[in-house]
Amino acid sequence: FLHGANALNQDLGRHLKLGQIIWQTKSVPNTNFFSWTEPDYPFINHHWLSEVIFYGLYNLGGIKILIVLTTLLALLSFFLIFLSLGHNQKRYFLLLGVVSILSIGLLSERTDIRPEVFGFLGVAFFWWILIKNKERLRWSFWLLLPAQLLWVNLHITFCFGLIIYFFFFLDRLWARRRQVYLLARREKKIDLFIALAALQGFFLLAISFLNPNTWRGVLYPLTIFRNYGYTIVENQSPFFLEKLMVNPSITIFKITIALLILSFILNFRKISFFNLANAVFFGVLSWKAIRHFPFLGLISLPVLVDNFYQFCESKNIIWRIWERLKIRKFFNFLTGIAIFVILIGGIYGVVSNQYFLRYQKGDYFGLGIPAGFSKATDFLIEQKITGRMFNNFDIGGYLIWRLFPEWRVFVDNRPEAYSKDFFQSFYIPMQNDPVVWRQLADEVYKIDFIFFAHTDATPWAENFLRYLATDKNWQLVYVDSSAAIWVKNNERFSSLIENFRLDREKIEANLENYLTDQDQRQLMSLALFWEKMGWLDLAIKTQERAWEKWPHSAKAALFLGNLYSQKENWSEAQKYFLTAIKLDKKWILPYELLGQTYYLQGNFSEARRIWENALKINPDNEKVKSYLDSMGLIPFVK
Repeated sequence: FLHGANALNQDLGRHLKLGQIIWQTKSVPNTNFFSWTEPDYPFINHHWLSEVIFYGLYNLGGIKILIVLTTLLALLSFFLIFLSLGHNQKRYFLLLGVVSILSIGLLSERTDIRPEVFGFLGVAFFWWILIKNKERLRWSFWLLLPAQLLWVNLHITFCFGLIIYFFFFLDRLWARRRQVYLLARREKKIDLFIALAALQGFFLLAISFLNPNTWRGVLYPLTIFRNYGYTIVENQSPFFLEKLMVNPSITIFKITIALLILSFILNFRKISFFNLANAVFFGVLSWKAIRHFPFLGLISLPVLVDNFYQFCESKNIIWRIWERLKIRKFFNFLTGIAIFVILIGGIYGVVSNQYFLRYQKGDYFGLGIPAGFSKATDFLIEQKITGRMFNNFDIGGYLIWRLFPEWRVFVDNRPEAYSKDFFQSFYIPMQNDPVVWRQLADEVYKIDFIFFAHTDATPWAENFLRYLATDKNWQLVYVDSSAAIWVKNNERFSSLIENFRLDREKIEANLENYLTDQDQRQLMSLALFWEKMGWLDLAIKTQERAWEKWPHSAKAALFLGNLYSQKENWSEAQKYFLTAIKLDKKWILPYELLGQTYYLQGNFSEARRIWENALKINPDNEKVKSYLDSMGLIPFVK
């Protein structure tokens, strides 16, 4: 969690601006007034209090204090979950250590400065309080009411508090039924417990209406995705994302799910409904969207420890056999060593930034504030480029922070703040189709300049950049490793174009200025931009500099090989594809591209060998199958 404020280039800028507006106006905006395209579209701000807190702390200590806040809230969430474990459960230290590592691995999926971190704390606090009051209601039980009041205004995950409490109530109701049969004389006392618990549930639901959007805010968790016209990464299934990226959290998720299933099977006679219901609920949520990994990580810690503790304490025959084995102590020793190595290795990986580099996280350990889009925004302000702006989804939040109210954005990264039709009929088609772009940009929206985060990896963004490279109606006047600015090639911007016009020859003459003081990821972003613009020689020179700084990156080697392949320099392309395979033997893409280079040279036997090796790694890869099938070498029957 203690890493650079990368979220500043995503959502954080908008959160700070909204916090400022709410603090100054003493009201919560309910329309999308940041945008000039849909300014009257209704918007429910479910995290307004988080934004006020962020803004207040930012005024006290800048971005760095927000990094510290996020880290402390995450630590506190984990600590509260740890406190919820019983004293006897903590005796199983090795079990607790292994499960804690899994929990931390899932929690680390979402480490940026976001209002969501208050949701982590809310889930942990509710869990801790409910476990403390599981057998007898104490005064701390009523702390859930002020906690819910805060949570409903801090983040949309307030609904998790209601759901966890509902599972708790059903669990206690079932326990009451059993105790009535066993201890009939205590029926009145047990009824009082259930009555107070039911009353608390009613209060929790009622207090949730105390938000600026009242009943709409309470129902918003059920309706927010009805108007999502744009797909974002965190809402995707881990099984979809693992085909596109290498993410260790996905592997940890699979292990956690498997252990949860195993723990309930082993402990099937003493299954806690509360544990089972929460495990199923957060497991299903995480199965559907990777953004829920931290919540599964938090609740899986007490659930797994409790299940395995109950299994061990039940003296099950499997456990009795295990306890009698002399080799058990040796395995315990190995487990302790493994926990130690993982923790030390993990700490080193993060502090040395090897973890961030290996998994393309885009972060650095410490309290750094990335430059991001700041230089491009400074250029826009200094040159007084005004008019109607077209920008892409990724950069919208930052532009709101820096430019509002003098400039308004075309779009920002809140799918729920725009109509579904806006994304599907305008925003995406404008980038995918040059004809649609000319019609909408010139006749409908009358766009004056383009401010684009060229790191956008969507297919439509790539299509758009390749089209802009050939469109003489737009002139590139600024580019850095993160963003580029084009202006309309007309009389209004003639002076600006004369002074700052950029083309391949001008950039090539000053290429060293673009490469100096850039880290490996910034260099790779620049190389990708040159490639999209069709400037392959510049892309190769830039990527070679990145490779010098990053010689252990399979991704960097693959990209350099792909650039040489486009230049039909087969020997260099093959060299770097082979290097990428050597660095990551399980990555299919280098095999695909290496096979293509041999195929294009007419070396079909070598192409076949490479693709068959790829199928040994992933027998279900349809692309490689189609390559081999098209060569008529092997049949595939659906």
